[in-house]
Amino acid sequence: MANDKLLSISEFAKLAGTTRRTLIFYDQKDVFKPMKIEETGYRYYSYEPLYQIGFILGLRDLGFSVEEIKDYLGGSSRDALNKKLISLKNKIELRIQNLKQLLAILRQKENDNFQLTDVDFYVVKECFLPDHDFWCSDPKADCSEAEIASSCNQFYQELGTGVMANKNLSGFITDLPQAKANTYANSGFRIIKKIIQSKSQHPDY
Repeated sequence: MANDKLLSISEFAKLAGTTRRTLIFYDQKDVFKPMKIEETGYRYYSYEPLYQIGFILGLRDLGFSVEEIKDYLGGSSRDALNKKLISLKNKIELRIQNLKQLLAILRQKENDNFQLTDVDFYVVKECFLPDHDFWCSDPKADCSEAEIASSCNQFYQELGTGVMANKNLSGFITDLPQAKANTYANSGFRIIKKIIQSKSQHPDY
């Protein structure tokens, strides 16, 4: 194949979104070879392996070592790397799910901030919320501040970081017969959190 039908290393690197140095490195490691090397040392590449170098660069971004990539491309340990790819895929999907949940939380926060502009803070009002389902901790009673903090932390950790970040409709429900204010400090209570996902995705309480 004539050189005018091949790409110089700089041209190929630009198309692949990488650098000359990276291509030389992979050539020296026998991971990705040029189509032709002249006596002068100039490397030339065809268009066809653009997908392969993209795949290699993607594996490196995911944390695969050069040796792992060589083994995979050589077919000597495809099963092991496929399992690792599946594991990474699952982690990425979970990360995407958590980011979507965080985005929903931020949108709710933004909406709440807009609603606060319509609130008259000096007028007493009786308000009613629609029915909601809540996660609920085990009963607690007569706890110190440290014990309450520890219980809250455990409760939210078991629900997950996405739920922990959402501060809407969460708090405590107290067992305070006849609303006796003087017994509030030692009354029994549960930690509660509004359910924002299906119950199957979180522990039961």
